[in-house]
Amino acid sequence: MRLIIVAVLALLCPAAPPANAQPAAPPEWTLATLMTAMRQVRSSSARFVELRYLHLLNQPQQSSGTLVYVAPNYLQKTTTEPTPSRLTISGDRLTIEQQGQPNRAIALQDYSAIGTLVDSTRAVLAGDLPALTRSFVATLAGGPEGWTLTLEPRDAKLREMVASIRVQGQRDSIRDILTLQADGDRTDMAVTPEPQ
Repeated sequence: MRLIIVAVLALLCPAAPPANAQPAAPPEWTLATLMTAMRQVRSSSARFVELRYLHLLNQPQQSSGTLVYVAPNYLQKTTTEPTPSRLTISGDRLTIEQQGQPNRAIALQDYSAIGTLVDSTRAVLAGDLPALTRSFVATLAGGPEGWTLTLEPRDAKLREMVASIRVQGQRDSIRDILTLQADGDRTDMAVTPEPQ
């Protein structure tokens, strides 16, 4: 019986390296490594606080609510403050629900710029590197404990709307998304993942 317990413990506990062995180097943190980590996340939810800085206003507009992602292509942004609303993306459909207004549904393929932005967000969340680099030049800085992914649109029409998107995170979690618009306005969304 004692021998069985020792054998089970040996399976559960990794063996310590020999005293003279060099510790294994951590894997290099590259864009491919980040995308592999993101691909492992099948669903997630988070709270967000979003600040919109518009050049026509002196103060940023603040909103807050929740985010839900289910791989590979479902996203939902529910705003609770200041005015309740919900954006749901499922497949190629974007549904907009706003308090006191009829629901609107659009096909993303009919709005190429919006579709490209949605696809870039889904590509990051799904860890789909080919889809991401099809529409954006992607640059990664930092390491697993704190990384920054900068996305710059390849398409001239999209560049008329968006100058760049900066996504910051830790391991397979997004913590902040800063979108710089071509006209100088910007949106900064702080994301706090909810425990799974």
